[in-house]
Amino acid sequence: MVNLTDDEKRMLQGEDGVIPQVCMQYLVEMCQVAGAEKLVDLDGTGDMHTPGISLSQHYSFTFEDLKALAESGAQFKVPTFANKAPFGELTPVHGWQHCHMRSYGGQYHDDPEFHKKAMHEEYYTLYRKMGMMTTFSCANYLTMSFLPSIGQHCTWFESSQIPYCNATLGARTNIDGSFATCLLGKAPYYGMHITENRYATVLVKTERLIQTDLEWDVFGFAVGEDVGVDVPVLLGTAKPTTTQFQKLNSAIHTGGGVSMYHIPGSTPEAPSLEWALGGKKPIRETIIGDKELKNAYEKLNYHTSDVVDMVYLGCPHLNVVDMMRLARKLEGKKCAVPLWIMTAPWLYETAKNLGYVKVYEEAGAHLMSGTCPAAMGGVPEGVKNLAVDTAKQAYYITGCYPDDDNKLQVCYGSTDDCIDAALSGRWRGEWK
Repeated sequence: MVNLTDDEKRMLQGEDGVIPQVCMQYLVEMCQVAGAEKLVDLDGTGDMHTPGISLSQHYSFTFEDLKALAESGAQFKVPTFANKAPFGELTPVHGWQHCHMRSYGGQYHDDPEFHKKAMHEEYYTLYRKMGMMTTFSCANYLTMSFLPSIGQHCTWFESSQIPYCNATLGARTNIDGSFATCLLGKAPYYGMHITENRYATVLVKTERLIQTDLEWDVFGFAVGEDVGVDVPVLLGTAKPTTTQFQKLNSAIHTGGGVSMYHIPGSTPEAPSLEWALGGKKPIRETIIGDKELKNAYEKLNYHTSDVVDMVYLGCPHLNVVDMMRLARKLEGKKCAVPLWIMTAPWLYETAKNLGYVKVYEEAGAHLMSGTCPAAMGGVPEGVKNLAVDTAKQAYYITGCYPDDDNKLQVCYGSTDDCIDAALSGRWRGEWK
């Protein structure tokens, strides 16, 4: 039984129009599936994949319905940001001209007509009218310049953003960002919206100080594999940087389904171990030691050849400091194999103005924005061995190649390992 307010009942009965009714029907079903007894009013921010008019198999509305809603003056109830480029096509916003490869639908990403169609500008004209900020990024927290504060209820969607919202920022979200939640400003009240569910139940220790970007990535993946969907508190690490939070969040939600974690002294809801545990003892303790880290690293490496055909960096999308450091390392050098670099669309012009795009192009690399190879449908024809520096892309990219006879090989390691591979065409990375 879902307890609705009088206003929510009115929407459910269709008194506010077709789209609010469909959205409320969808949210009620979400409550029933999740076991939520009510909806929570959101006071944070929203994030959704677009176009978004199909909420599920049973709940959707038409473009004409959306147009009528936008022209009526309707607005999203919370500040709403667009996730990665249009779901289904997922073509780059910038740099698509360099992508001579087929999309999931079989069309080439560097075809101007396909790119124009895939951008769905007719939808975004309406969404912007309703207040959406079209960031088109899996890491739009890098550019939104308006972050939720501790305790605010949000509705985000992309996997690596969920632990960023909950753990890094201390705001509250489940993986439920949609047109319905953003339009109505409501979400099912369960999971990470509830204080008691945010306390750690698993104590995770490590035998080595986790401090490099690669260690944070591998550690996150190994922790996710171990704890699944539980909330861990992580001991024995250094203080993570923004880049390392990005890597940890993407990896921990790839190896497992971790939506919330604590690092005493680093994350806002864990000033101490006792606070992270809510004053209770952990249900269990586990160690992610050298053996577990090495196993995770080796699991993410599946290649029999050290000859690299292509290198990809930018999962999640690179922040501006990472792009600056990458430009320094590529300046005056030449890539032996294609190097794709991905960032958030709102940072592309920044990178261009700062001279990074010129450095990349002179080195034979290409900066793109708004998507990733796994979301685009794979890699260009002829690429048999791809080098990447994040666990998430290493894990997901092979899903584009289910045929064992045509399996993509993946070299996984540090950013420096990948840069070396781009310059030499050889893989020399190893776990140390």
